[in-house]
Amino acid sequence: MIFSSRDNRVIGFLVVAALATQPVAAYQLGGLLGGRSSSSSDETNNCDTAGESVGRSMIGGLLGSAARSIGIPTFVPSAQFADVIATEIACRLDPEEQEKAAEATVEATRSGEVGSTATWTSDTRPGVSGSSTVTGRTEQAGGGDCLQVTDVIIVDGEETTVPKTMCRVPPSTRYVLAA
Repeated sequence: MIFSSRDNRVIGFLVVAALATQPVAAYQLGGLLGGRSSSSSDETNNCDTAGESVGRSMIGGLLGSAARSIGIPTFVPSAQFADVIATEIACRLDPEEQEKAAEATVEATRSGEVGSTATWTSDTRPGVSGSSTVTGRTEQAGGGDCLQVTDVIIVDGEETTVPKTMCRVPPSTRYVLAA
């Protein structure tokens, strides 16, 4: 049976559409293709790509290329803000929004007071905003302290909430994400 190039394009589109509707777990083909499976304990997440299986990596690359070709944005966490905003938040935001989210976190943590909140709104995309709120504080041995901070972003009506711990050790006056 021979397929025309039009048939091949239709089949390719259907395969990509079918893959796009599958849950993320369906892309973890490491056992079949010799890669290792994804683990939440990976040191760097990079938008859920570090430590992914070979099959998932290939499919993710195809889906990312397809998304970009039809105008759907895909974002990468900026190393510049990696010590302030969580990857789960950064992956949903463009670089300008990542900067605003980082500035809000720094502002909220500046006083070190529980309840301190800073909000931001995107200048680049309508329907994107967020906030950082200090929800707890613990003193550390040696004079340092840590803050529990909750980041919330809203992207086109979908809310993402990520709690994080940020610590500082004297003489530093700045809080950074705890490892």
